[in-house]
Amino acid sequence: MVGFIGPFVCGAAVVHLRTLRPEYIREAFPRFGITYASVVPLLLKNVERSLRARFDELPPARRRVLDTLIALNRALTRRRPHPRLSRLLLPQVHNAFGGKLLALIVGGAFTEPATLQFFYDLGIPVANGYDLTEASTAITVNDLKPFRADTVGKRLPGVEVRITNVGADGVGEVEVRGKTVMAGYLDDPELTAETIVDGWLRTGDLGWLDPEGHLHLVGRKKNMIVTEGGKNVYPEDIERAFEDLPAKEFCIFAANYLWPARSLGGSESLVLVLRPDGDAAGPDGLRDEILARNRRLADFKRVSGLLVWESDFPRTASLKIKRPELARANVAALNAGHAFGETAEMPTNVVGYRVAPAEVTPGEYRTVSGTQALAWGLLAGARAAGGGPPRGGRERDPVPVVRRPSGPGGRGVR
Repeated sequence: MVGFIGPFVCGAAVVHLRTLRPEYIREAFPRFGITYASVVPLLLKNVERSLRARFDELPPARRRVLDTLIALNRALTRRRPHPRLSRLLLPQVHNAFGGKLLALIVGGAFTEPATLQFFYDLGIPVANGYDLTEASTAITVNDLKPFRADTVGKRLPGVEVRITNVGADGVGEVEVRGKTVMAGYLDDPELTAETIVDGWLRTGDLGWLDPEGHLHLVGRKKNMIVTEGGKNVYPEDIERAFEDLPAKEFCIFAANYLWPARSLGGSESLVLVLRPDGDAAGPDGLRDEILARNRRLADFKRVSGLLVWESDFPRTASLKIKRPELARANVAALNAGHAFGETAEMPTNVVGYRVAPAEVTPGEYRTVSGTQALAWGLLAGARAAGGGPPRGGRERDPVPVVRRPSGPGGRGVR
């Protein structure tokens, strides 16, 4: 609605592409002189990867000049965007977008703060926000005064936002009220009564409001993991620590969500499901990348296992990852390779068994039907990580390892 009716009311033309193929998108910007573009996070991420790849191909001298100009533009636009100044400093970048682009508008799913900052540093502001179909649709928008990559912005006029059932960490459920909130779900009074209480729409999203009125989202209520120690773990929050990982896509699951009633290194273990980037470094390089990010996280937030999924992640029409469907696909693929017994310990020729850090050998593989999973202990004891014990000064338990065949593996279940 905003992408069509809004521009028409302002007398602007709307260019609607029939395909999201990169070559058509690149051609549209200079051909039509695009000034504003609405995109989804996945498309924005793909454009970022393409630009970074081009930057990496530059000769060292030209790359140093580019980095200097980007840093200068970042410093001069810290308080607010300056499109003309940015075009003078980085003309080739802006000419690739047609030379008239003022801002990108992104929504529909979570956008990594690093991606937002990347484009802003190039002089291309990205106005991200928070929207729901039930609220028709935008609730908050980042007004770029100043630019902040860490929030989804402030509430729009006529919309009320509050946080309820706040926990010890200050995070609670986001509720919304206003004239744009729907009257209810068609022919489903029970769901309507659960979702709208006293005029407030219970979004099911978790977040908090800062003193400036900016909304911070940390994840979905249904995705939240509660550890035995009473800690709340938000998968989306942890995923931000891995956002620049050399992978096409990834997400976090609780191990016991994938394998109920079975331990994968302890009831608090988290598993990273990852689709590798074809140009990424080998097993050792990716393992080091994950370990480095793990060290920056609290103990109960650290990833303890890894599954490498070689097919596209299932996604909604707005390109959000369908987490339950992806989890079922992983479990179905693993179960197809072996029928787990009733014992708490899984067989060592399948997945999820415990192995001492010294036994972990990158490149050593065994078959796991339907998926390919790297044979690394991700959060091993101090000596395997190469630098002192984990936080708290104690060695962690041996970590789970998932393995794959040394030759070409089977495709994942989609």
